Amino acid sequence: MDINLTNQNQTQKSDDIKLSHLIEILWSYKLFIIGFTFVCSLATVVYAIYKPNEYEAKGIYMPKSDDSAGGLSKLAGQFGGIASLAGVNLGGGGESKTEVAIELLTSRAFLQAFIARHNLKAPLIAAQKWDEQTNELIYDSDLYDAQNDVWVREPPPGKQVEPTPWEAYERLKKNISVEYEPKKGIVSISLTYYSPYLAAQWLELLVKDINYFWQQRTIDESERYIEVLAKKAQSTQLSELKEIFYNLIAEKTKSSLLAQATDETMFETVAKVVVPEEKSAPSRALLCIVGFVFSGFFACVVSLLLGITKKQEELHGN
Repeated sequence: MDINLTNQNQTQKSDDIKLSHLIEILWSYKLFIIGFTFVCSLATVVYAIYKPNEYEAKGIYMPKSDDSAGGLSKLAGQFGGIASLAGVNLGGGGESKTEVAIELLTSRAFLQAFIARHNLKAPLIAAQKWDEQTNELIYDSDLYDAQNDVWVREPPPGKQVEPTPWEAYERLKKNISVEYEPKKGIVSISLTYYSPYLAAQWLELLVKDINYFWQQRTIDESERYIEVLAKKAQSTQLSELKEIFYNLIAEKTKSSLLAQATDETMFETVAKVVVPEEKSAPSRALLCIVGFVFSGFFACVVSLLLGITKKQEELHGN
């Protein structure tokens, strides 16, 4: 019984020693804590100073509704059963295409084609920062010779000296942000880059390209439907089906004409892209504060672990 009490007292005494000596341990390691915090904070300051500014260009758009959707939905409700007998699927016509367009906007296939079309490999892979005075990009000379427009990098395993759009895709995608508010019917698209002028220019090109893609898709789809429907109308003997086919042809012709009448087939501009005048990142003050706090906290934790371990060894030794 006495032995158990003695062990308990020793354990409690050991715990009391640990708690009572925390400040003493931190004080004994004060030089390490101060030195480590100073070095890490200084490294954070240097990193924050040399980290290039980034600028965010933003545009607000309204998804264009398919004006022919209402007509197609009405026809589907009236004659869907009869049309299905003839092998024609009218569909509901009410599905939203906005989510599909947003997914396409950041898809690999679309962005790789965008990078290749506008020759963006060098700005995305080799650019280090933007020179505000000359309004020019500064490239990493170990990767790209800007004067001669030649790639000089050491190619990664399995890659060529000149990178492909595949390599630039991830860098562009992470700089694009899309927010869709269905209740308001608004799509906000932003693009971040070192140069505010290029950020605004690329965003305008991005929206222009997605609108052009959707325009061609709508026109091609309408023409294919019209061709099939015209053949069906000529081959059928039922007046009800003829009426359906000709109404569908009229709706698809309307859809094709509307697509050709505007360049903003998918996203209609609500607020134009403005060249940003102030940087969006980095927040250098926040980086320095976070670096100071975390380095100080880490130094204190390490000091306590070392001090407690040393104290336990002394107690066990005694």
